[in-house]
Amino acid sequence: MSDQNFAINLRLICGQYRSVAHVCRSLEMNRQQFNKYLSGKIYPSKHNLHRVCQFFKLSEEQLNLAPEAFAQVVAEYFQHDVDPASSEIEKVINMLPDSAEALARYEGYYYSHFHALGFPGHLVRSLVHIYRYKNRFYSNNTEHLWDKEKSDSHRNRFKYKGMVTYLGDRIFITEVEMLAKTAICHTILFPSYRNIVDTLSGITTGVGSINSHMPKATRVEYQYLGKQVDLREALRGCGIFDLESKQIDSDIRERIDNEMTDQEFMLTARDY
Repeated sequence: MSDQNFAINLRLICGQYRSVAHVCRSLEMNRQQFNKYLSGKIYPSKHNLHRVCQFFKLSEEQLNLAPEAFAQVVAEYFQHDVDPASSEIEKVINMLPDSAEALARYEGYYYSHFHALGFPGHLVRSLVHIYRYKNRFYSNNTEHLWDKEKSDSHRNRFKYKGMVTYLGDRIFITEVEMLAKTAICHTILFPSYRNIVDTLSGITTGVGSINSHMPKATRVEYQYLGKQVDLREALRGCGIFDLESKQIDSDIRERIDNEMTDQEFMLTARDY
């Protein structure tokens, strides 16, 4: 009966996660083998049982409890820790000081301008939304990677979601590309020292979204649009532009120029 208890309990604990496939990937365990544990056809070897116990942070004795008793263990367990991986991320996030008050004035929509990481000789203008949710700040970033001035028929869209924090008098944005899930970008911006937020300058790092995935860095300029915008109209302004395009303000083109002075030995953000 103990083997059957284990199978029933294993199915119950797996049900608290995104999927059995997610559990197998996290355990680096063969799905067919794991299915045999779930069905009760076989009991794990000592080595695999140890891996299962470590992943779920439960003992062998707990995993072999009567299902009714184990259900109580699971209920108490997930009151404190829904997902071990999520828990670790939360621990890191909770180490950060509360920056909601400092970021409140930056809530809204921006055009982000930077040299295209995957298209030499071009600039990108994307739409970024910095917003507040449950006292934390997050970002949505939409890129339209085609040349709208030339009616480019080959169109690529990328969407990023990220977290925004304020540390050491700097704004940090870490974003994950959500469609292909092949890139993470980091942006560090100077805050605005004016009464009204206008533009924010900094550095962004990432990889070419389409071609080589070569790690690169470029200066970036955020242009504040307002707390509310016409999204369709704002997205029409996104795209890839020639370096000298008149659709990009000359001041912005100058600020995102990646030229380095004789005194600079690495690409450095400039505070305007």
